[in-house]
Amino acid sequence: MNRPRTAIGLATLCALFFVLTAQRGDRGDRDDYLSAELRQRVELLKDEARQSSSDAAVLSERLDTLWKWANAYSLTGGPVPDGFPQLTANANRVLRGLGGAAQMPVATVSEFVRRYTREFQIKDEHPGAVGSLTLTPSGPFHAGELVTVTQIYTVGSLGMAEGGGILLRGGGRRVGIQVDDPAQENYVTIRSSNPDATFTQSRPWAEWLSFQLRGAVLPFRLSGSALAEGETITITYGERSGGGPGLRLQDASNDQVILHFYADIEGKGDLLRPRWPSFEVIGRNEVRYVNAVAPSIVEPDEPFTLAVRAEDRSKNLSSGVTPALEVLVNGKPFRTIAAGSPAMSLLENVRLSEPGIYRFTVRNADASMQATSNPVRVESDPGHRIYWGETHGHTAFAEGQGSPDGYYKFGRDVARLDFLSLSEHDIWMDDSEWRTLQEMIDKYRVPGEFTAILGFEWTSRLPYGGHHNVFFRDTPGRRRMPNQEAPLLDELYAGLRRQNGTDDVLIIPHAHQAGDWTNSDPDMERLVEIQSGHGTFDWFGNKYLQNGFDVGFVGASDNHNGHPGYSGIGNRQLGGLAATLAGENSPDEIFSALRNRATYATTGERILLDVTLNGGRMGMRQENSSVRRIDCRVNGTAPIDAIDVIKNGTIVYTKRYLESDLSNEAQVQITFESSTEVHGERVVPRGGRPWKGSINVKGARLTGYRDPWFTQPATYRVAGDAARRNRIDFDFPTRGRGKSLLLELSGASPDTVITVDMEKTTESSGSGGYARVRQELPANTVEFRLGDLKGQVERKEYQVLKHTDALSAQIVTSGQALDQDFSFTDQGEAQPGDYYYLRVRQIDGSMAWSSPFWVGESGD
Repeated sequence: MNRPRTAIGLATLCALFFVLTAQRGDRGDRDDYLSAELRQRVELLKDEARQSSSDAAVLSERLDTLWKWANAYSLTGGPVPDGFPQLTANANRVLRGLGGAAQMPVATVSEFVRRYTREFQIKDEHPGAVGSLTLTPSGPFHAGELVTVTQIYTVGSLGMAEGGGILLRGGGRRVGIQVDDPAQENYVTIRSSNPDATFTQSRPWAEWLSFQLRGAVLPFRLSGSALAEGETITITYGERSGGGPGLRLQDASNDQVILHFYADIEGKGDLLRPRWPSFEVIGRNEVRYVNAVAPSIVEPDEPFTLAVRAEDRSKNLSSGVTPALEVLVNGKPFRTIAAGSPAMSLLENVRLSEPGIYRFTVRNADASMQATSNPVRVESDPGHRIYWGETHGHTAFAEGQGSPDGYYKFGRDVARLDFLSLSEHDIWMDDSEWRTLQEMIDKYRVPGEFTAILGFEWTSRLPYGGHHNVFFRDTPGRRRMPNQEAPLLDELYAGLRRQNGTDDVLIIPHAHQAGDWTNSDPDMERLVEIQSGHGTFDWFGNKYLQNGFDVGFVGASDNHNGHPGYSGIGNRQLGGLAATLAGENSPDEIFSALRNRATYATTGERILLDVTLNGGRMGMRQENSSVRRIDCRVNGTAPIDAIDVIKNGTIVYTKRYLESDLSNEAQVQITFESSTEVHGERVVPRGGRPWKGSINVKGARLTGYRDPWFTQPATYRVAGDAARRNRIDFDFPTRGRGKSLLLELSGASPDTVITVDMEKTTESSGSGGYARVRQELPANTVEFRLGDLKGQVERKEYQVLKHTDALSAQIVTSGQALDQDFSFTDQGEAQPGDYYYLRVRQIDGSMAWSSPFWVGESGD
């Protein structure tokens, strides 16, 4: 029978007194980490949680106590079960009647409370009961390396009962494990120091307990003998005695890779989490690429630093020997970097005297490796600087990898960002982790050079608001408004308003787990993320704009490998960046620039974009005028392909820069595109559109091709056919951003035909608890006759599930400029409240979007 808290009688209070006294004795003389009031609630919960209940009010009370208890425990340094915060949020939604697909059934909430109450009870009353883990060797290892790693679990003070056991999980999708074939990669063995103890693979423990346990898990039951305190279990990952080559490590470097381990010590199915050791993965022992980064705007003779990176095949910072490198500026010799220099070489005290645009080229002796830096504008008394930042990334605090320290070190010192936030998911966060995020801000800020911004990601399912990143102007006293307490978007807005001045809060929704574009707080939600490593979604910004919300645009990576601002192969795309226009790099200036929408978005490249409308900067609403003149100068990281003017969500003008008439020696650009816009209901946007097939040239000789954009080697494949020299095979996905190939032809004529043969493929969409939709895409053939192009772009569209897929072709000029000036005056109908923005596309598929301009108030 369920009993409300108000019904506690004298006998219960007396019993509670003796329980509390006994528990204080078990813990010794140390101070209690719980307040007196919370300790009282906790002791009652230990007793009551064993009694199943279906009463929502009773369960809500228990859940609230358990949540507060877990956060208090986290502040002692003890590990909180990794799935617990998310499942607390799920349980809270269920008890409030906000369930939904893939959520915890209401009947299991009581069991959830019981299980985690028991875990915290064991950790509270018997701190050494969960046992301990060690890991040898601890690295560092090289990305992609085959290794053998030994994990030893020492049984804790309560021992391990027969019927108990362990559950293993590799490093998520990045490090797999198996026990079926000792001759294959990732083979795992288990043995105990007790010769009578046997571990047998068995059915998983209740996997609903944790998002983290879904996927590749290996459960093992203990039989033959219980284990006593101090006895050990040895797990060998990458066991080689059966002929296996070892454990295959991930391709992305990371400072904290974890092999997850859980223990059922009582044999009751309650999986407990000890503190996890980790190892480090560094870049491969090779140099495949070089890269150079400089500030975007400097004054004449202002000293600055040029950073030169040596990278492996996956764009990790290399651990190999850096070759001698020559550095040029605008094609003229400038400096050299000696062989054997650090993989991250900092050329200090660089000065450029004359105003203009400069680019640094870095190359090795035979130019087999070569890269050009972002453009640097030298300008006297600039009205603003352009600072580059990342507002969306994760570590192992959420469902990613790595430590917050590694995240900030990478963003500041490797990606060379100007500002950065670690916006961890609130549904996986406890109070200790929030305190750590707060501590990172002052630890990594460098006045005038690097700004760290406190933030978190409010992570709600789409029917209740979708994902929103939340940032604070400063750190002291700031409290997150987590999903466990505020599962509805309006509750997030209200909670942040109660606790903060709206000028000190910035909210940025993103598209791939889409924010609710029909609801927005105009005082705090000032930007939207339209580009990330998941794809390109400028339609998402238009959804907010068309609903009357004044929002600017930023890009981000949503990187989960601890590589903010420069994702390498960690995402579908290289990621995205946010550019801010600010007077200086200080926390207040950067935050104000973001809130004032003095921003633009890129696909990850540091394209310089200066745009005004009637002289006003992007992100501003100005007085109504019948004259709307847009002026732009763009300095690209690759030749500029086109600039689009978008008015009220529709392209009203496009200026193209690469189109050319046909000649005998021709370069033809073939581009694959897939839309991501949602239609109808607010759902997760379309996923990656797979393209697989071949390009064939008839009537000319294919002398070569260029793939002008670094692509993910695990999922992008383009190759010539040695047997059929006029053929290129391709296999890659797109998600919004176009993918181009540049074909080099000899003997081209108007009768030359380029045929794109596309094989039948299957497209899969849906994530984050939403039903996965699989759609078969039929085979298709598209032909382009060069004589029909007539110096223009020929675009062939077709519909797939209401989405627009397209192939386009254009003959590309040999004179490809990286710098363009652009002007446009709108001759169309002008209405108060019209909005405009620019979209820039480069030959390599890179893109940039200005924040919008608004002219007049709607209804003027």
